[in-house]
Amino acid sequence: MELSSCQLPENEPGVIEKRGIYFHEPSEFAKKHLYYPVFGAVYTCVPPWQVKRITNLPHIFLLFYILEGELHITYNGRQETAPAGCTVLLDCSRPHQYRAESRVTFQWLHFEGPFASIYSGLLSQNSVCHCGKGEISMLLDYILDHVNSGKYNEHRLSAYIYDILTRLTVQPARESSCIEEAVQYLTKHFRETPSVEDTAAYVSLNPQYFSRLFKQQTGTSPHSYLLSLQLKHAKTLLVESGLTVQQIAAECGFTSSTHFIRAFKAKNAVTPAAFRKYYNPSGFRD
Repeated sequence: MELSSCQLPENEPGVIEKRGIYFHEPSEFAKKHLYYPVFGAVYTCVPPWQVKRITNLPHIFLLFYILEGELHITYNGRQETAPAGCTVLLDCSRPHQYRAESRVTFQWLHFEGPFASIYSGLLSQNSVCHCGKGEISMLLDYILDHVNSGKYNEHRLSAYIYDILTRLTVQPARESSCIEEAVQYLTKHFRETPSVEDTAAYVSLNPQYFSRLFKQQTGTSPHSYLLSLQLKHAKTLLVESGLTVQQIAAECGFTSSTHFIRAFKAKNAVTPAAFRKYYNPSGFRD
């Protein structure tokens, strides 16, 4: 990407080339309902360039895509190096630092929007660096070009940012395959109530890492996913069989009917008996 010869920022020694900075003023609708860019640019930097923020800032988020070289990052007390082809997502309300230890070129974008903090928390559990997603550079380019031109649709800008966030959640093929195998294992063995350790061992992963990865990809914990399978099967038996509540509890892997009734009511706001009556053709009549 060719950078234009804009005036270089005096307060950021080490910036030797740049395209931008481009600022965006969102509408009130965008502020309330959409993801929207705040400002961004493309920089080439050399030492001693660095940015260090140690005080809490409003919830604004920062994306980098490294085009050449390496960017060195400190975030949540963890030090990481983002090489070329890597995307970085930071929550700027948390103390952080990034710097050039050699020549580095990168795109960057500050943005805001609904659920951005949730995505940031989800994506930073293991690392703030996410490699192998070159299409994100193209999406950042679209956003910067649209903001620079002044000819943009805020819904489209929001869609580009949301697309970046969702692409970052997609795991490498091997990890996705492991979680798919775990889901199949739980679906087949839910009556046996397998533990997290049992399921992690089945897919040859460390239990703690497995739990984090499972939640990243499914949006829920292994325990909650197992419970949802058990309760889903229980609903089928309540509606389509004549088994007693005690028998259904045992069939679905619950240790007791009391445990089953409590779990069922917590998820569905009614007891299994009330649920059965509601779906009985005779309704609530005795």
